Amino acid sequence: MHTTRLLPPLIVVTGALALLSGARGFELQGGMLDLTQRDFRIFNNFNEVEANDNQVPDPDFPGALGAELAIWKGVAEWGSQAHGTGGTDPLQSDGIGSGFANFDAFYVGEHTEPGGPNQNVISMISGGSSTLAFVDIPIGDGWRMRFRESPYTWHDGPGPVSTGSEPFDLQGVASHEYGHALGLAHSSVVGTTMFAAVPAVDGGISLRSIEDDDRAGVQFIYGALSPTKPRVDTYELSAGQVTLLGENFDPLANEVWFSQALAGGDGTPVKVTGAPSLAGGTILTVAIPAAAGPGDIAVKLPGASPDQLSNAFPFDPEREPAFQAPLYYGQGTALPGGSEPEVLLLNVPSLTAGTLDLSMASGPITGLGVVFSGAARTSLPGAFGTLLVAGPLRRDAVFAYSFTQASVSVPIPPGAQLGESRYYQIYALDSVSSGTGLSRGLRVVWAP
Repeated sequence: MHTTRLLPPLIVVTGALALLSGARGFELQGGMLDLTQRDFRIFNNFNEVEANDNQVPDPDFPGALGAELAIWKGVAEWGSQAHGTGGTDPLQSDGIGSGFANFDAFYVGEHTEPGGPNQNVISMISGGSSTLAFVDIPIGDGWRMRFRESPYTWHDGPGPVSTGSEPFDLQGVASHEYGHALGLAHSSVVGTTMFAAVPAVDGGISLRSIEDDDRAGVQFIYGALSPTKPRVDTYELSAGQVTLLGENFDPLANEVWFSQALAGGDGTPVKVTGAPSLAGGTILTVAIPAAAGPGDIAVKLPGASPDQLSNAFPFDPEREPAFQAPLYYGQGTALPGGSEPEVLLLNVPSLTAGTLDLSMASGPITGLGVVFSGAARTSLPGAFGTLLVAGPLRRDAVFAYSFTQASVSVPIPPGAQLGESRYYQIYALDSVSSGTGLSRGLRVVWAP
C-alpha cells in the first residue's frame, strides 16, 4: 500500500492565477471508485474532548454526533448536490455538497475497528508524525483514511478551532483526504481543498468547501452531473414504508440503499432490490428493512456507470425531513471603521437543544453587542441602520466583542413551536468611536 500525505501546516498568504488563466491545477491519483466502492464507514476512536464536544443533532446528518458528524460532512462536500438542505454549516456559504459530478459517497454507518487498507473506514491512528492524515492507496479495490493522534488537537466544529496543541478542523481535513480517496492528487492551485498544505490561519476550516479546481477534478474523473442521473428530493414515511420523491427512477428495477442501524458489517449498504417506480420515475415506495437505521438513503439504477447512483439523501426511519436551512437576509450597516457586524448560526435550531449558538464576526475591535429577535421580518431604515426584525422585540443576550469576534448562546424563547420561524439581528456598539451598526437578518425555523 502507498500513502498519500497531507503536508505539514502552512500559512497560505499568496493567491493563484491558474484558474483565471484556464490552467488545470488538479492532478490525478490514478483509479476511481466504481459503484461497489462508494461506501464509507467511520470508527470514532478520537479520544480528545475537542473531537467529540459537538453533541447537537444535525437533521442533515441523522444519527451522527462529534467526530463522526464532522467527518461525514467533509465527505459529503464532494457530492453531486446539496446533502439534504446543505445549509447546516455556518462557515460554508455555498452549502455542503457542491461537486456537481456523477459522484456521491454513501455513509453506511459506524464501524467497530479501524479496518484494513481496503475497507473504506475512517479512524484515528495513535502516535506522532508531521503528517496530519493520510489515505491508503491505490483506491480501485478500496482505501482507508487515518488521522494522526499526536501532536494535534482535532476539533469537530461546527465553529472555529481555538484550543489545544496544534488545533485542526476534522471536517476540513476529511474533505481534503476524501479527495484523495476518490482519485485526486494534490492541486497546484493555492486555496483549493486539494492544495498540499493546510492553512494554519484557520486550522483547515477553509478546506471544508471545495473550489472550482477541485470541482473540475472530480468531474474529470466521474463526468459532469448528468441530467439523467437519479435524484432523491425528499421522502415520506407511512406504516413501515418510505416513499421517495425525485426524478429519473427506473420503471421496474431500482435498488434502494440504506445505512445500517448497527455498527460493523462489511461496508455493504442495507438494500431493497427490484423496486418499481410510479408517475414517470418520480415516486418510489419500499418497505424499510429492519436492519436500516439513520444515515443516508440512495437509489441505484441497473448498470454500473457513475451516473446510475443517485445523490445520498439524509434519512431517519423515525422522522420525515423537517429542518429548513437558516436564511440570511437584508443588508447590514457598517460601523465607522468600515466593518459590518455579522451573525452566523453555529448549530441546528433545535427545540431539544434549548439554545441557539451564534458567532459574531466583523464587529468592532472592542465593544458591546445585543442579540434581539422577533416573530416576523421587516425592513425599516432608521438612525442606526435598517431594522430587519419586526416587533415586539425581545432582547436575547448582551455580549462583548474581542478583536471583532464574539460568540454567545441564546435561549430559545418560551412557547416556541416546531416549524415556527423566528428572526434575529445584532446591534453592535464600537467602544472606540461610539459608532453603531446593525447586522443582516437571520431567520431560523425550529426543528425537533
